[in-house]
Amino acid sequence: YILILVTAGNGKHAIDFKDLDVQPGSILTIRKDQFHKYYKKDVQGFNLLFTEEFAVGHLDAASSTMVAELFNELIFHQHTVLTSDLFGEIMQIVLHMKQEFEGGRDEYSSGIIRNLLQVVVSKLHRARISESRLDIEHKYIPQFLAFQTLVQQHCTISRSVQYYADQLNVTSKTLYNITQRIIKKSPKTFIDEELMLQIKRLLINSDLTVKEIAFQAGFDDPGNFFKFFKRLAAETPESFRGKHLL
Repeated sequence: YILILVTAGNGKHAIDFKDLDVQPGSILTIRKDQFHKYYKKDVQGFNLLFTEEFAVGHLDAASSTMVAELFNELIFHQHTVLTSDLFGEIMQIVLHMKQEFEGGRDEYSSGIIRNLLQVVVSKLHRARISESRLDIEHKYIPQFLAFQTLVQQHCTISRSVQYYADQLNVTSKTLYNITQRIIKKSPKTFIDEELMLQIKRLLINSDLTVKEIAFQAGFDDPGNFFKFFKRLAAETPESFRGKHLL
């Protein structure tokens, strides 16, 4: 996970190919495997990088779910501009973490940093709930997260809604109800969008040819891959790669 806190300057930061305008007080949350890009702008701040094991390995189920929700772009927006008071509170905690990390570390340091991180996560989760989209129904979030994880792991194997319904031991209608209540999309739309995102990441982060990426993405026929990509991106894989590698 990456938590970015902007303390000075204005600029842009890209997450999964979407540009976000940042300013003092901005908080960005980035989860594992997401593509993100720093622009060369006069922006200052802090990056907090930590592993899933460090963040949730010692937490109860409710606290672990809070971390998963906070860093999930489908549950909360990934960019928040905090009030100056709340940003100041969080920066005090971050500076305490920095002092603990850079000081003479001992057997207490990891536990202290982990607990301070949990305070930051809790404060940000509370802020995002109050500012955001919680017309979603929380009781469906655990099932949605399970579906999301399966899709991320298996979308190159299957794009069938029934496949994921069977894996989760629910009906396809129940799965439809879950995704509608959380992201206002059908399961099929979500599956296709997740596969598309993984394809885009391969186009930017690998040296594979477009044809090799097509096969890795589960397409036996490169022609069908090109049709799929152009339908969702409104451009060819080659033009997308060329544009984002500039």
